[in-house]
Amino acid sequence: MATADTKKKVDPSLVSQMAQKVNEIADSNETVKGMEYFYDFTKMIYTSRADEITKEKEEGKKVIGSFCNFVPDELVFAAGAIPIRHCAGFQDTILPAEEILPRNFCPLIKSALGFFIMGDPLYEQADVVVVPTTCDGKKKFCEIIGEEKSTWVMEVPHTTETSQARELWLKEIKLLKKNLEKLTGNRITSKSLRKAIELTNKKRSLIRRLYEVRKKDSPPIWGRDALLVTSISHFDNLNRWIEKTEELCSELEAKETGVCPETAPRIMLTGSPVFMPTWKVPMLIEDSGGIIVTDDICTGSKGFWDPIEVPHWTMEDMLLSIADRYLMNTCACFTPNTARLIRLQGFVEDFNVQGVFYHILQACHIYGVEARRIESALKADGIPMLTIETDYSQEDVEQIRTRVEAFLEMISARRKGQTV
Repeated sequence: MATADTKKKVDPSLVSQMAQKVNEIADSNETVKGMEYFYDFTKMIYTSRADEITKEKEEGKKVIGSFCNFVPDELVFAAGAIPIRHCAGFQDTILPAEEILPRNFCPLIKSALGFFIMGDPLYEQADVVVVPTTCDGKKKFCEIIGEEKSTWVMEVPHTTETSQARELWLKEIKLLKKNLEKLTGNRITSKSLRKAIELTNKKRSLIRRLYEVRKKDSPPIWGRDALLVTSISHFDNLNRWIEKTEELCSELEAKETGVCPETAPRIMLTGSPVFMPTWKVPMLIEDSGGIIVTDDICTGSKGFWDPIEVPHWTMEDMLLSIADRYLMNTCACFTPNTARLIRLQGFVEDFNVQGVFYHILQACHIYGVEARRIESALKADGIPMLTIETDYSQEDVEQIRTRVEAFLEMISARRKGQTV
C-alpha cells in the first residue's frame, strides 16, 4: 500500500460518482421532502462530513473505523469516540486494489482497499480499524491494511448456538472495551454505556418505524430511499441522524399517497450488502416496476432490527446484553443459520412479500452457498426467489434488467391468477 507521504486526497471523480448516483435516486422522488437531507448528506460524506470529523479529532476525539456490523457502536460512543464504516461501493477503486488482491476477489473488499490506496479521508482519520472475522476476505484484508494502520481483529464465532460461542464473543466484547479505554484514555462507565445503549436503541426504533410505514399497500417511500437512510447512519452524527429520521418518519406517516401502484410486486431484498454508489440492484428492481418493502442485508435492517434489552443496568449485564444482541445478527457467517430463515419468513408475512431478490457479490461464498437453503425454504412457503450474482461494474445491467423484469412479470401473473 501507499505510504503516508504518497497518499492523495480523495479523488474528485469518486465524489462525483457519489453525487451522480444520488441525483439519479433523487430525480425519481420529488414527493418526500424529508429525503432531501439524506440526499445532500450522501454527496458530502467524503468532504463536509470528513471536515466535521477532522475538527472533532482536533478536539481530542478518536475515530474508530469498522468493517462490519459486528462492531458495537455502543462501546465506541461510551468511550467518547466516533464510529465510521469503511466498506465501499466504488467500481473505479477496484483496479488499484487488484495490484495486491486477486481479480476473483470480493468487490466490496477490493473497492475498500482501492479507496484506501487512492485516499479515503475517513480512513486517513481512523485511529484504528476494527475488523470482525466474518469471512476469509476480511481476515486477509485486515493483514494488508495492518501494514500501515492499527487494526484490531474481533473473533466472531462460527455459530450462535453453543455456550462456548457465547463465552468467546463476550470475551471479545470485553477486550474491545479494554482496548477502547486504552486508546481514548476514557474509562467506559456504567453511566456512559447506558447512555450509549439508549442512544443506539433510539436509532433502532426509528429504523423499525421507517420500515413500518412500508407495510402499506402502496408504501410512501421507495425501498432504495429507505436503504439510503439506513446506510447514512453509519457515517452521520447519530444525534443529527435521529433528528432528521424522526422528521422523515413523521412526514411518511402523514402521507396519504404511495410512491407506486398498489399492484406493484412487493419485494424483499436479501443476501450480500449493497453500498453506495453501486445501487444498481435496488434501482433495477424499482425502475422495473417492483417495490422493495423490506430487506435483510447488512446496510439495511440486519444491523438494526433488534434492540439491546438490558435486565439490569450493571456493567456486566450491559456487556452481556450487547454480546447477545450482536450474536442475533443473521449473518451468513453463522452455521447453522436457522435464525436467518425464521427472520426471512417473518418478514415475508409481516410485509406481505410476494417475491425475494437474493443479491450475491461475486466471490461472496458464504451468501452464495446459503442461497440454496433460503430458496428452498421460501419455495415451501410459496414465495419465488431470484438470485442475482454481480459485482460493481455496469456491464451486466441490461442482462440483470431482463431477468428482473421477467421475474416481476411472473409475480404479477401469479397474483392475477390467484384473484381470478
